[in-house]
Amino acid sequence: MLPNNRQAEEVCARVLAMQGERAYHIAACWRAESFRLTDGQPMTIRRALALNAVLERCDLPLIPGELLIGSGLGRLAPDGDAVELGNAREYLNTIGSRNFTTTSDHAAPDYPTVLRVGLGGLKAHVEEALAEPRSRQQENFLHSVSVGLDGVSRHIRRWAAAAETEATSSPEWTEILTAQAAQLRRLSEEPAVNFWDAVQLTYLLHAIFQMDERYAMALGRLDQYLYPYYQADLSAGRLTEAEAQAILDHLFAKLAHRGDIQNIAVGGVDAEGNDAVNDVTYLCLEACKRVGQPGGNVTARVSGTAPIEYLKKCVEVIRTGIGFPAIFNDEVEIPALLACGHPLEDARNYCFVGCIEVYVPGRHAPWSDSRFNLPRCVNLALWDGFDTVLERQAGLHTGEAESWDAFYSAFLAQMRAGLKEHIAGLNAIKQAADDRADDLTSPLLSAFFDDCISRGQDIAAGGARYPANHGVACMGIGTTADALMALKRFVYEEHRFTLEEMRRMLAGNFVGYEVERRLLLTGAPKYGNDDAEVDAIAAEVAEVFGKACLAYHTPRGGQYWSLMAANVSNIYAGKEVGATPDGRLAFEPLSDAASPSFGRDRHGPTAVARSVAKLDYRWHPGGNVINMKFHPSALAGDAGLSALAALIRTCFDLGGIQLQFNTTNRELLKEAMDNPEAYGDLVVRVSGFSAYFTRLDREVQEDILARTEHSFV
Repeated sequence: MLPNNRQAEEVCARVLAMQGERAYHIAACWRAESFRLTDGQPMTIRRALALNAVLERCDLPLIPGELLIGSGLGRLAPDGDAVELGNAREYLNTIGSRNFTTTSDHAAPDYPTVLRVGLGGLKAHVEEALAEPRSRQQENFLHSVSVGLDGVSRHIRRWAAAAETEATSSPEWTEILTAQAAQLRRLSEEPAVNFWDAVQLTYLLHAIFQMDERYAMALGRLDQYLYPYYQADLSAGRLTEAEAQAILDHLFAKLAHRGDIQNIAVGGVDAEGNDAVNDVTYLCLEACKRVGQPGGNVTARVSGTAPIEYLKKCVEVIRTGIGFPAIFNDEVEIPALLACGHPLEDARNYCFVGCIEVYVPGRHAPWSDSRFNLPRCVNLALWDGFDTVLERQAGLHTGEAESWDAFYSAFLAQMRAGLKEHIAGLNAIKQAADDRADDLTSPLLSAFFDDCISRGQDIAAGGARYPANHGVACMGIGTTADALMALKRFVYEEHRFTLEEMRRMLAGNFVGYEVERRLLLTGAPKYGNDDAEVDAIAAEVAEVFGKACLAYHTPRGGQYWSLMAANVSNIYAGKEVGATPDGRLAFEPLSDAASPSFGRDRHGPTAVARSVAKLDYRWHPGGNVINMKFHPSALAGDAGLSALAALIRTCFDLGGIQLQFNTTNRELLKEAMDNPEAYGDLVVRVSGFSAYFTRLDREVQEDILARTEHSFV
């Protein structure tokens, strides 16, 4: 039934070659038309029907021989329809919708349940819920969920018909296309019965969420929920390992074809706390390696008893240069989730959405996050709350600090006040959306989350078992720790400079103070070098910030979770901050996420691992990023695999929570910057995601180039 390996690889390459050929701009016209035709009906039903209008009319691009069918796409608007398209978008703006801040996407649906019960099973659940006494609002919502599920079933049957049609004109692929048509008709209502079914239905639903304009949707713990199907098929002789690999290769190719940041979690522990790495874990990592392109953002969970072979397989994929997988420590994250009140079952089942954001699949309302600029608080404390970039009073009046303790207290006061203002602004935005909760529903998405159907409530309006958490990314912990350390050492301990002299140097961006700047850059300890004093400052600042976040809640009762991440925003955040006491020039990028300032970590990768492990990540449950860069030669051969695997294990045993790596040398990156047309396929790890290097903004390229290049020598 399945094609041979060579055929499967050839078709996989054709899937990748389709990248970027189409878009679905015209879908706005279909949505607008649907909303106009349904005026007067309950808004939640209108929203379900608007998505159905897209699913009923979108193109169904099909490549004969591809092992997974899906990725419906709309049509580009013809030139003459530009006005119509503009009018449609203007009309849709009056309808409104939720967005990232008000919880729209960045979610991991409950794929295991739909694979087990099928779409028909979900519809039966809706009917059972409707049979109970309900308010009118709940009845309307449940009816809209049913409408959405019916639309998905019809869409899948459209694909079945397309496969049947293609079978008559592609003799070479008639057998597989006929089998896929039958498979799709069955999956339009029934549960998955084998491994191929499970991957096919998961991907179809994922593609539909993308057509619902939901970004960065995750596939959850793919290896865990696919493994029972794989094991059963293998035992019954229905599937070989090579065939399963081909199916997963096609999945990763399809994900790469669509782009987007689609996180897949592998590894970690099971519900009983045992290490759960399995055969499908390795197949997923191999598929990631074979496809070798951005799209499927893989994150490998590592338990305290993870086999060394698993860590080596992760490193084997990492050293290809793709930047996948990121590595995450179960032994730190699970206790952090327990401390936030999650039951053990859910804490052990966490996955990731978007880049590195921690999430309980099928139970959390969609994630949202924002950025908070820590180094700016250092400068506000220096200038009594005056922002020298905005040229206005932006913080508290904290006065002139006569001692280190007084300055540190002023910094913390500026940080706490800024965080309070930041969250107040976010809660105002969230409350405005919550005030329209009955209008701003997500009927289809809600069908795949506990306990929306049984509660009769939308995922973002109390239906999900857990309300949406909001992550506050504290940017620049490295810059902050280095700046505070320089002030402590040179102003308050050694009295090399007064505060007024420090302000004068910073205000002039060190022009005429090159010697003094060199002292600030090299004379004080820097975070990332296993120095106890500066690392202690980083750890304390991180703890205070994390605890402060956890004291706040969203209007729906979700938690504000700190995370140390940036996703290139460290570049733009740097433009908000003038020169800082660590010797950083005005408007230069801040340190990235929880990483040391690039170029300041001079004592090797083990020192970096020891420094970052000193932070207490219990207070940062939302996800964290530590970027490291290695020269490819450092990871060559089995010795290179073993060395990086050992570094990961050492860092995690010490308390580190996350590591991710670039393994492309500086010379190649510089060559790609100078000759982008020759390096169109060069992939790098940016921050919480990977991307094609030559397609990144120049500032982002330079930030990656600036990362310290480590070796194990």
